[in-house]
Amino acid sequence: MTTAPTTADGYDPSAPHARRFPRVITPAEIDALPRMRFSEGIDQTIFLSRERDDARHFRQGCCWIAADAVTYAWFPANFDEYQFCEEGLVRVNVEDAAGQRIVLEAAPGEHIYLPAGFHYELEATGVPTRFLFSSGPSARRGISASEYSAQLIALRGK
Repeated sequence: MTTAPTTADGYDPSAPHARRFPRVITPAEIDALPRMRFSEGIDQTIFLSRERDDARHFRQGCCWIAADAVTYAWFPANFDEYQFCEEGLVRVNVEDAAGQRIVLEAAPGEHIYLPAGFHYELEATGVPTRFLFSSGPSARRGISASEYSAQLIALRGK
Protein backbone atom coordinates (compact mmCIF):
# COMPACT_ATOMS: atom_id res chain seq x y z
CA MET A 1 0.00 0.00 0.00
CA THR A 2 1.23 3.46 -0.82
CA THR A 3 1.22 6.20 1.78
CA ALA A 4 2.01 9.87 1.45
CA PRO A 5 5.66 10.54 0.73
CA THR A 6 7.77 12.09 3.46
CA THR A 7 8.98 15.67 3.23
CA ALA A 8 12.40 14.41 2.12
CA ASP A 9 10.61 12.71 -0.80
CA GLY A 10 9.08 16.01 -1.92
CA TYR A 11 5.77 15.74 -0.05
CA ASP A 12 3.83 19.01 -0.06
CA PRO A 13 1.00 18.75 2.51
CA SER A 14 -0.69 21.84 1.07
CA ALA A 15 -0.97 20.35 -2.44
CA PRO A 16 -4.44 19.23 -3.61
CA HIS A 17 -5.31 15.77 -2.27
CA ALA A 18 -1.99 15.56 -0.36
CA ARG A 19 -3.67 14.20 2.77
CA ARG A 20 -6.15 11.95 0.96
CA PHE A 21 -4.66 8.56 1.86
CA PRO A 22 -5.68 5.75 4.24
CA ARG A 23 -4.39 6.17 7.78
CA VAL A 24 -5.20 5.78 11.45
CA ILE A 25 -6.17 8.90 13.41
CA THR A 26 -5.10 8.43 17.03
CA PRO A 27 -6.65 9.84 20.21
CA ALA A 28 -3.44 11.82 20.80
CA GLU A 29 -3.76 13.40 17.34
CA ILE A 30 -7.40 14.30 18.04
CA ASP A 31 -6.58 15.78 21.46
CA ALA A 32 -3.85 17.96 19.91
CA LEU A 33 -6.25 19.60 17.42
CA PRO A 34 -7.74 23.04 18.11
CA ARG A 35 -11.18 23.18 19.66
CA MET A 36 -14.06 25.32 18.52
CA ARG A 37 -16.36 26.65 21.25
CA PHE A 38 -20.10 26.53 20.55
CA SER A 39 -21.21 27.91 23.90
CA GLU A 40 -19.83 28.04 27.43
CA GLY A 41 -18.99 24.42 28.27
CA ILE A 42 -19.55 22.96 24.76
CA ASP A 43 -16.47 22.49 22.58
CA GLN A 44 -15.72 20.39 19.54
CA THR A 45 -12.76 19.40 17.46
CA ILE A 46 -13.03 18.24 13.88
CA PHE A 47 -10.50 15.53 13.13
CA LEU A 48 -11.54 14.69 9.57
CA SER A 49 -12.45 17.53 7.21
CA ARG A 50 -12.18 18.97 3.72
CA GLU A 51 -9.73 21.58 5.02
CA ARG A 52 -7.21 19.32 6.76
CA ASP A 53 -7.71 15.92 5.12
CA ASP A 54 -9.27 16.50 1.69
CA ALA A 55 -12.37 14.59 2.86
CA ARG A 56 -14.97 14.91 0.10
CA HIS A 57 -18.31 13.95 1.55
CA PHE A 58 -18.39 14.22 5.33
CA ARG A 59 -16.63 15.52 8.42
CA GLN A 60 -16.06 13.84 11.75
CA GLY A 61 -15.21 15.15 15.18
CA CYS A 62 -15.56 14.95 18.94
CA CYS A 63 -17.73 17.12 21.15
CA TRP A 64 -17.31 17.72 24.88
CA ILE A 65 -20.16 18.99 27.04
CA ALA A 66 -19.56 20.18 30.62
CA ALA A 67 -22.09 19.14 33.26
CA ASP A 68 -23.36 22.74 33.45
CA ALA A 69 -22.87 23.86 29.82
CA VAL A 70 -24.93 26.60 28.22
CA THR A 71 -27.43 25.22 25.66
CA TYR A 72 -26.33 25.47 22.02
CA ALA A 73 -28.84 25.73 19.13
CA TRP A 74 -28.31 25.05 15.40
CA PHE A 75 -30.27 24.45 12.22
CA PRO A 76 -28.59 22.17 9.66
CA ALA A 77 -30.41 23.12 6.48
CA ASN A 78 -28.22 21.09 4.14
CA PHE A 79 -26.48 18.29 6.05
CA ASP A 80 -27.38 15.27 8.16
CA GLU A 81 -25.56 14.45 11.38
CA TYR A 82 -25.19 11.51 13.68
CA GLN A 83 -23.85 11.46 17.23
CA PHE A 84 -22.39 8.47 19.09
CA CYS A 85 -22.26 8.86 22.87
CA GLU A 86 -18.93 7.72 24.32
CA GLU A 87 -19.49 8.88 27.89
CA GLY A 88 -22.10 10.79 29.84
CA LEU A 89 -25.52 11.50 28.34
CA VAL A 90 -26.25 13.38 25.10
CA ARG A 91 -29.52 15.34 25.18
CA VAL A 92 -30.86 17.02 22.04
CA ASN A 93 -34.10 19.00 21.91
CA VAL A 94 -35.68 18.75 18.46
CA GLU A 95 -38.28 21.01 16.82
CA ASP A 96 -39.83 20.46 13.39
CA ALA A 97 -41.24 23.08 10.99
CA ALA A 98 -44.71 22.77 12.61
CA GLY A 99 -43.30 23.57 16.07
CA GLN A 100 -43.63 20.04 17.44
CA ARG A 101 -40.89 19.22 19.95
CA ILE A 102 -39.29 16.02 21.21
CA VAL A 103 -36.24 15.29 23.38
CA LEU A 104 -33.69 12.66 22.35
CA GLU A 105 -31.21 11.19 24.82
CA ALA A 106 -28.34 8.80 24.12
CA ALA A 107 -26.32 6.94 26.76
CA PRO A 108 -22.85 5.46 26.15
CA GLY A 109 -22.91 3.17 23.10
CA GLU A 110 -26.09 4.73 21.65
CA HIS A 111 -26.47 6.81 18.49
CA ILE A 112 -28.66 9.80 17.62
CA TYR A 113 -29.60 10.54 13.99
CA LEU A 114 -30.23 14.23 13.21
CA PRO A 115 -31.45 14.80 9.64
CA ALA A 116 -31.30 18.22 7.98
CA GLY A 117 -34.30 20.53 8.23
CA PHE A 118 -34.98 20.40 11.99
CA HIS A 119 -34.03 22.86 14.74
CA TYR A 120 -31.76 21.34 17.40
CA GLU A 121 -30.55 22.33 20.85
CA LEU A 122 -27.71 20.53 22.60
CA GLU A 123 -28.35 20.69 26.33
CA ALA A 124 -26.27 19.89 29.41
CA THR A 125 -27.41 16.88 31.44
CA GLY A 126 -25.58 17.43 34.73
CA VAL A 127 -22.77 14.99 33.82
CA PRO A 128 -19.66 15.54 31.69
CA THR A 129 -20.32 14.13 28.22
CA ARG A 130 -18.26 13.24 25.17
CA PHE A 131 -19.64 12.14 21.82
CA LEU A 132 -18.34 11.48 18.33
CA PHE A 133 -20.19 13.00 15.41
CA SER A 134 -20.23 12.74 11.66
CA SER A 135 -22.02 15.06 9.25
CA GLY A 136 -22.48 15.09 5.52
CA PRO A 137 -22.54 16.00 2.82
CA SER A 138 -19.67 18.37 3.52
CA ALA A 139 -20.12 21.71 1.82
CA ARG A 140 -17.73 22.43 -1.07
CA ARG A 141 -16.61 25.58 0.72
CA GLY A 142 -15.80 23.55 3.85
CA ILE A 143 -16.47 24.62 7.43
CA SER A 144 -18.40 27.90 7.70
CA ALA A 145 -16.51 29.03 10.84
CA SER A 146 -13.71 30.72 8.88
CA GLU A 147 -11.24 31.13 11.78
CA TYR A 148 -11.50 27.45 12.72
CA SER A 149 -11.32 26.43 9.06
CA ALA A 150 -8.08 28.43 8.70
CA GLN A 151 -6.63 26.66 11.77
CA LEU A 152 -7.30 23.25 10.20
CA ILE A 153 -5.79 24.31 6.89
CA ALA A 154 -2.66 25.51 8.72
CA LEU A 155 -2.31 22.05 10.31
CA ARG A 156 -1.89 20.33 6.93
CA GLY A 157 1.88 20.63 7.16
CA LYS A 158 2.14 19.21 10.67
